[in-house]
Amino acid sequence: MTSDKLHQFLSLLGFSPDEITLYLTLAQKGMLTTLELSRTTGIGRTQVYRLIENLKAKGAAEEVIDEHRRLAKAVEAGELLRLIKEKVHQSQQLQELFPQVQQLLQARVGENQADTKVLFYRGKQGLRQLIWHTLRAHHEVVGYTYRSIEEYVGSDFMLDWRDSFVRKGLVLRDIYSEEYLTSRRQVPWPVGFPKTNFRSRFISQKLLRVNLQMDIYNDVVAQYNWHEGEVFGVEIYNRKIADFHRQLFEIVWKSGKPTK
Repeated sequence: MTSDKLHQFLSLLGFSPDEITLYLTLAQKGMLTTLELSRTTGIGRTQVYRLIENLKAKGAAEEVIDEHRRLAKAVEAGELLRLIKEKVHQSQQLQELFPQVQQLLQARVGENQADTKVLFYRGKQGLRQLIWHTLRAHHEVVGYTYRSIEEYVGSDFMLDWRDSFVRKGLVLRDIYSEEYLTSRRQVPWPVGFPKTNFRSRFISQKLLRVNLQMDIYNDVVAQYNWHEGEVFGVEIYNRKIADFHRQLFEIVWKSGKPTK
């Protein structure tokens, strides 16, 4: 394992940069006094005391009394497995608590929100946020698909989103035209979408040229673009606007041709 991998591993376990330095120094050199650790690492002696206490609390270091000296010692690598199990347990608890916490937070956030809200997004991360927000839908998302969006946000991200969408039992109905078919052929490994959750209809650009991505769900209308121009997105939170666009969608949906 390279030095970078060691640092990454310990960081994921919750070690600070200085704690990583101390732990790896102890692992390499064996038992050391606080003064020796300070001189070896360049970290102040007072700070070393605090860092050792942190490592002891994590179960990553032990204190050994040798005659009249106090020495710090790194635990064996196998002992870190306990920390991994704790992290896994914490992650499971967070996942179990999140649905309740999400409802509580959304209720508090919504207490003082105006009826209408407009949010703007830019760049790849902005578009990823817009897409991920569709997972907030109560049941269904409807809208218009402009191009194969994995060409911009990446297939791995879209796979994560698709799997989350399916797990939540959500349904997407979208309308696309020739532009989407052209872009789909240009993506080397396009993400597949199960028809149980994703239902599409084609409409000729002679009737409607779909040149913008649009998602409609709950009281939200999200619009975004990323091809041949500025990368931007906007979310409009307004019940009347969302209902109006939903009605327009249903009219166009009836004119669309179901995909095989």
